[in-house]
Order: sequence, then structure tokens, then C-alpha cells
Amino acid sequence: MCTDPSCRHRNKRKLRPLVISLIPKDDDDTTATSSNNNTLRRYEQITKMFTTHPSLSKHFEAPTFSQGVPSRELRGRLNFLRHANIAGLIPDIEWEAICKGIDEQIEDITAKDNEEDTKENEKQHKTIDPFRYLATETLIQQTNTRDSTEQQTKQKKKKHWLQYETKTLIPISPNRRGSPEDIAIPYSMELWRKAKTLNRDRSVLACTFAHLMAMKRIVGDKHDGALNDDNEDLEYDFILEDNVRAFLGIDNEDTKYGCECANRIWDIIEASNNASSECHLRYFGWLGSLPNLNWVYNNHMKRSQLNETTSPDDDECIIFPFPTNDDFLLDSIDATSKVNSHDDKISGQTSSMPQFSTPGGTAVFGTFAYTISPSCYHTLINTLQNDVGQLMWKGKRMRAYQAKPIDKILPRHVKTEFSPFNIHIPNKVAFVRAPMLGSLLHPQWEEGFCSSTELQYQLSCGNQDDNDNSNDDSVWDHVWLTQEEREMVSHRKKTGKWLQKGDIVKTERSRNTKPFGVPTVLPLTIMMISFLSLALSDAFLFNSQSIYCGCNVRYKSRSMAKHTQLESEDITLNTERKKAKLGKVPIISRTIPLEVIQDDEDTKKLNVTVWEMDKPSDLIQEWWSIDDSERKSRVGDPFGVVMWPGSILASNELMKKHYSAQVSPLKNATVLVLGAGTGVEAQTAALLGAKVVATDISPLTLKLLEHGAEVETRIDNTFEARYFDLFSDDVLPECDILIAADVLYNPELASQVGRRLYEAIVRSFEEGLPPTKIICTDSQQFHQTNFLKEVEELQELNNMFKENNWEHLKWVTHKLDNVCASGVLVDDDQVYDVNVRMICWGW
Repeated sequence: MCTDPSCRHRNKRKLRPLVISLIPKDDDDTTATSSNNNTLRRYEQITKMFTTHPSLSKHFEAPTFSQGVPSRELRGRLNFLRHANIAGLIPDIEWEAICKGIDEQIEDITAKDNEEDTKENEKQHKTIDPFRYLATETLIQQTNTRDSTEQQTKQKKKKHWLQYETKTLIPISPNRRGSPEDIAIPYSMELWRKAKTLNRDRSVLACTFAHLMAMKRIVGDKHDGALNDDNEDLEYDFILEDNVRAFLGIDNEDTKYGCECANRIWDIIEASNNASSECHLRYFGWLGSLPNLNWVYNNHMKRSQLNETTSPDDDECIIFPFPTNDDFLLDSIDATSKVNSHDDKISGQTSSMPQFSTPGGTAVFGTFAYTISPSCYHTLINTLQNDVGQLMWKGKRMRAYQAKPIDKILPRHVKTEFSPFNIHIPNKVAFVRAPMLGSLLHPQWEEGFCSSTELQYQLSCGNQDDNDNSNDDSVWDHVWLTQEEREMVSHRKKTGKWLQKGDIVKTERSRNTKPFGVPTVLPLTIMMISFLSLALSDAFLFNSQSIYCGCNVRYKSRSMAKHTQLESEDITLNTERKKAKLGKVPIISRTIPLEVIQDDEDTKKLNVTVWEMDKPSDLIQEWWSIDDSERKSRVGDPFGVVMWPGSILASNELMKKHYSAQVSPLKNATVLVLGAGTGVEAQTAALLGAKVVATDISPLTLKLLEHGAEVETRIDNTFEARYFDLFSDDVLPECDILIAADVLYNPELASQVGRRLYEAIVRSFEEGLPPTKIICTDSQQFHQTNFLKEVEELQELNNMFKENNWEHLKWVTHKLDNVCASGVLVDDDQVYDVNVRMICWGW
């Protein structure tokens, strides 16, 4: 029981949160231990918030976690079906047939493997068909027609895959909704056929699955009924996403902490129980655009209040229903919200944040804190089991399906199945969204979420004039935040601008723990210790210059040597280099004169200027002087701060493709560069007319990329530097051309690059697009890695290409002469020759 005399609900029981979070498999799925580490994972942050802060630990039990769904696991058919079944989507009759088919095929495969003494190199990948007992597929034989040559050409262009006729083996529910083709096949087959076309929206569907799993847990064995009383008969009191932060209240004379979060929750529950309509969906946290927030608080809430209040006291909780288009019409407002035309760039990003100028659209969004009634859950599952269109949709001109977010699926269902008055929304929320999360789903909205949170707090306190969108950031003083989030808020108050997570560097921490302003933690997978040890041994023993980074080179393959041989004096070196600083990091420019000679002996030249770290050996010396355990937290990945020869070869290959075609394949194409480093190949692509997304994992490298693009006057707004972790579960950004130059400096990283190449190629096939063009170079070859043989799925794909006499992926070695550059171990420029191998595919 709470001992705070100012607590309005100090005699209430403890609240039971159920939190959706991705928890590593080696961790407990229900509890997590707290620590003082500033880099806690999200589920650890939530646990620390509820269990260590006095105002929360007195009113909340330790959070229970509902496992999230990694979007990567929805790519494979078997894993997808498993998650869909856990989410409650697949009907029982279909799941039994799926399990039967999988079990039988696994037994058959195991028996054959035991019987046959097959050589390892003769074993073939065996595909398991989970739909064996759900439906049969028959290949439709194409009949020979006497169509004209023009008609046959059109038919060939339309057909990308063989056509099959599907016949169901199980009864189809009469309640199924959709096109005749959709409802003619079992639900799970329709679900998979549409979901496998998802690209970035796969993360949205994974989020929906995770919420359905949490709803299933919170409802438990209850099958019907609305939300009432204190919901003690439910397993948990509410569902939270792991991106929420709780209110702590304001310090007063009686106690150090006000129990504001728990008080607001109990106020919401009591006000909802006293409302004029029963509740099936109750929000404890929500947001809206700035115009919508003003409209909700100043118009909609006042005329649609569902509970009676005894006084105009600001502390009283007001419950109002979910706004609809009819509510907008009462104020003569078009339900379609309008977006300002100007772009407002978020700090540290090149994507723009939409600015809404009028109310409309979805007035309330966000399902980061809510609870649901048993009746609502079971009717929702019944609806989703009969209509895949409630989860995914596709327009007539769209190539792939898009997933609907759960914060639209859930309220739409309640409005349709019950009414908008059965959705209870409070004027004062108990939870807010954490500031500047660094979300990969909607990065352009991050700053907008923060602005909406600030405005919502003002409006709920009655401190805002009508239609005034100016914000007061005091809300962040009253919620629990991590240390990094506090630093971001402090920066916001000083400068009026938001920064992304990872961009904040405290002065004291910078002096004591890490040089050059590099953030504290980077994934260990990119900073493999084995690289440096092998570099320092093999490189100096066999080829001491192979670790330097190249520039000022001629592009010359062995097969073209006699055509491209030039005297060294024909190459003009640009020795003028500019110096600057990125914060406290000294940087220096390097201009690379690229040139290629075409078959007609015409020489094409292009100068590219990038920025390197000045004196990078200091960084390497610190890296080498500290223990292995400290390298992860004290020094970032140092290998992208200088240029590598592979980027030169990739750049020259781009020039060859550009000048050898009548219509350049780079014009308006989207080029994705993995591990872009200083960005030679990225700038080259942009200068040749492409839209470039240059990715890296090091914040310092990303700043070098941004700086290089900003000072290059020939590059407009076609260049974006973006954080991307190759080892994350995030989907590879969309692209027409994929480049990975000199990022194979350890076996694990090389294999992961191979998997990402496979992802890009297969995705283009699945979407019926031209194959993604590939350029991958490797000048170091420390570990003699060959992901074409080591990555199983890529090896199988390549074998299929060979069997069908298609172009297959292969390494071809090229020689770069007179490479002039510095390196990570030697600061002075060196001149050397180097062999670089390259994969060039799909062109």
C-alpha cells in the first residue's frame, strides 16, 4: 500500500502491466533484471522504470513481457505460419492440417537421410510444403496459339511466374470475405501469398502479430463481456509497448515523488466505469497531429463527454469517444487532413517530417498503452480470420501489398462491431511515447511525436489557447526518462531542436571515455577483433601496403590490360587537400580523379572529393592499446574513416555502365551502398544521376558522408546518409542497385553481406521487378572469405542460375595500379598496386 498521503488511490491493489518487447532467446521471457548501464535494451529500460522508481514500484507489479515478433522471421513460410497461429489467426482445422503435413515431410526426409549414404556435396536442400493437406496446385499448361508476334511479346512481358490452379482440400468458411480467387483457397494460403509480397511493411505486420499475442494473454479464458470495475478478473490490467514512459508527477512538500501514473490510470478506470456507454477499448496513452489535438480538446471532447464531472477541476478525468468523420462535419471540417508543402528536416536525417495544417484524417492514433475487452478480442479474431483484407491491402496500381497498422485495425473494428462510444479515451494520459526513439518504421514522424506529446500535455492541463500550436517542453520533466533521453531533452531546451539517439555526447563523458566524439556503444559484430590481429600480422608479412586505402588510380582488368595501359605521368595527382573539423574531430579532404577508357578509346573522367579522418592512426593506436572488452564501448569501428581501393573499383565500374549504355542505368535509379565509409562510390553514383542511400553503422562515418555531400555543389538532394546495421532484423532498404565495397574484412560480416545480396535479388524477383544490380568488391581478402559458397541460400540461388544458363554471381580479379592513399595505420600517402576482386551481376 502506498504511504504517500497525497496519493488519491493509495489503497488500491498493484497494477499489472503486460509489455510487448523483443527479448533475446537467452533471456527470461517474463522478467528482466535492472542495471545502471546507459545502453539498456528496451525491455530492461521498462523493467528498471517500474521496479526502481519509488512512485511506480509502489503501485505496479514487475512487468510481464509478451514476446515481440522480429520482422525477419516473417520471411520464411514455416516461421510465418507459426507466428500467425500463435497470434490466433489460423483456424484450428487448417493448423492441424499444416502440422500433419510438416511432421510427415520431416519424417520422410529424416528416413531418407538415414537410409542413403549421401556425400556432403551431393545433398540437396529439401523444401517442406506446409499446405500439402490444405490444397493441391496444378500447373496450367500453356497452349500454343497463333497470335501475332506482337501479342506473344506482350504475353511474355506480363508473365513472370508459372501459373497454377489451386483446389482446396478442406471446407471454406461461408463467412470468408474477399475476391472470388481469395476465398476459393484456405485462409492460411491467402494470408501467406499476400504477406510474402510485403517489403518494409513486414515490420508493421509483425507488430500486429505481437499485439494480437498480447491481447490473447490479457483476455485469458474470458470469452465475452465488456471492461468494467477494476478488471481484476483479467490476467493483466493493460498492454504497453516497450517505447512508453510513465508519468512521475510533480514534487511537493509532503513527498519526493507524486504517484501520478497510477493515479491517472485509476482515474481513467473509474471515469470509464461511470461513462454512459460500456467500454470495449480503453486508452491509457494516445496521440494525434497538432491540429487534431487542438480540435479534440477544444471541440470534440467538450460536446462528446461520456462521464459526468462534479466540478470544473482540472484534475478530474474526462472520457470521450473515438472521433469519426461525422464529428469533423459538425465543425464543417473536411475529414481529409492537409499537409503543408514545405519540408522540415529532422536533425541528423534527410527525410522530411510532414506538417499538418488542418484537422482531419485519423484524429487519434497510437496503441502503445491500452486494454481490450474479451468480447472485442474474440470478435476481432473472428473478423481477421475471415478477411485477410483487414490486415493487408493493395491498390490497383500497387505491385505489393501493404500492412495495416494495429492502431487503425483495432479502433476501426470496435467502431464497426460496437460503436465509437465503446472506445473510451481520457483527456489525461498515463503514459507517453519515449522521445526520439530512432524508429525505423517511421523516422520522419519522430519529431512530430514529441511535439504532439508536448501540446497534449499543455491542453490536458488547460494551459493552451485555441488553435495555438506552440509547445511547452515541461512534460518531459514529469515522466521517467533514461539518461540519454534526458540529455536529448536538455539539448532540446537549450537549442529548440531535437537530436536522434546516439548523437548526444556529454562533454565529460567525451573526455573520460571516448575520443573523437564517437558514441559509446556500437554492435560488436561490426568491430570484429579478429580483423585487426590478422591485419597486423598477415598484412605486414605478405603485403605491407595492402591495408592502405586507394585513390588516384586507373581502372584496368587483366583482360583489358593492353587497351588501358598508360604511363604513370598521364595521371594527374591533386595534392591540394583541405582541412576542417567535425566537432572536435579533425578531417581532411581527398580528391580522386577517376577515369575509364571505353572500347572506342574514348576516355571518361570524373573527380570525386571525399573527407577522411586526419591522423586515423591515433584511433587505431587507442583501439590496440585497450582490452578487448573495452573496445566495444570506448572506440567505434575505425575502418570506415579512410578510403579503401575497393570503392575506386566500384566507382569505375559505375562509370563504365553509365557511359557504355544509350540510357544510363543509373539515371533516377536508387543506389544503396552498404558500409559506405567515406563514400567514393556513393558520390560517384550521385554525380552520375542516381538517388543514393549511403548506409553505415559508425556515427562518425555517417557524419563524414553527410559533410562530403553537403560541400559537393554538384550533388543536390539526391544523397542520403542513413544508419543501417547489417546484422539487425531490419529489412534491407529498397534499391535498384546494391553496392558493397570493401566491407568483407571478417568472415561473419562477409557472410552477412552475402545474405543481404541474396535478400535484394530475391525481393526483386518476388515483386516482379528487374533484378537488383550488384557490385561487390574486396581488396583486402584477409580471411579468404567467399560468401558465394559459405552462404547456403546464396549458393542455392547461384546454382539455379547456372543450371538454367543464366548469368550467375562470380568473382573476377582486377588490378589497380599506382594507388595513392593513406591508411588506418599509416597517415602519410603511399603509392602501390593492388589486386581487387569484384562481383558485377544483373547489368
